[in-house]
Amino acid sequence: MNKVLEKNIEQSLKIMEQSTDWNKTYDEQLKILTEKKELLDKFYKTIKEFEGIQFYLVGAGATQDNIFTIQARKDGQNIATINIAEDKTTVTTTTYDESNKKNYNCELQLNQQDLKTVETMRFLNFFNKDMKPKGKINEQTHTQAMLLSEFAKTSSYDKLLTGIQPIKYSNLYYPIPIILDPKQEEHGYIEVLTRTKVRKLSILETLTETSTPESVLANGTSKAIFLLNLLHSAKGQEWYRVLGFHGRVTEHLTIKVCIAVPKELKSKCKEFEPFELKANNDSIEYHYMTYETDGAKITKIDTTLNN
Repeated sequence: MNKVLEKNIEQSLKIMEQSTDWNKTYDEQLKILTEKKELLDKFYKTIKEFEGIQFYLVGAGATQDNIFTIQARKDGQNIATINIAEDKTTVTTTTYDESNKKNYNCELQLNQQDLKTVETMRFLNFFNKDMKPKGKINEQTHTQAMLLSEFAKTSSYDKLLTGIQPIKYSNLYYPIPIILDPKQEEHGYIEVLTRTKVRKLSILETLTETSTPESVLANGTSKAIFLLNLLHSAKGQEWYRVLGFHGRVTEHLTIKVCIAVPKELKSKCKEFEPFELKANNDSIEYHYMTYETDGAKITKIDTTLNN
């Protein structure tokens, strides 16, 4: 496996070297994130009581009418898109009306409805309670949501893995977008990005029935290479702060990549001891995790991530 991952590191480094426009894209995103942060803080104050819904910051800087894009999710499924502008915040469910009805029996529909209206509050209150989805949902995004909820616990009393917190910005989950070509509308995200001991960024990638351990670790490796390049860029120190760190970006960074394996798929991916591979002056440290769920939350975690 090491040889395959070393080749993946080499290819990913080459792709980053050949991508010339991404720096400008992230400089623009950083400017908006820092200069307009008070809009996100204001938004969070309005929605922080809705703990049964997860809010993800998925876009920054599209237009003046849409400075930030937020996705509201239930069990990892998108239920609404929220657009934040200077003078208004609107909620739209149009794309998800069908799945909201199928999965949750929700008849409430919003189309650019102001955040603080009775209709929007009724919608958020509907999804804020405990409920089981009725239709077939995306189990991978559901698992990611369960992991993030577990990691986000602030009390060690019922926390299965201490010393870990998901990356948030303005108290909103912040899946980092990977935009190497600004001309492409579709792009990926680092969905489960955390801070772990000792002051390390850690990327968790989940193994599914249709994926292989090799593809999962290769995917995490590509994301780690992207993050290393971002943190070593001209604005890397500012990005380091956005990701929740207060120290200095050092010449040598280590990012952890962890494969998260559900108990029922353990036969697909044998447990391995942590190992490290070089990426130019930096390192990628590979870890293994198994987890169990009851369908609504994570109930057990076993991992080397914080060793």
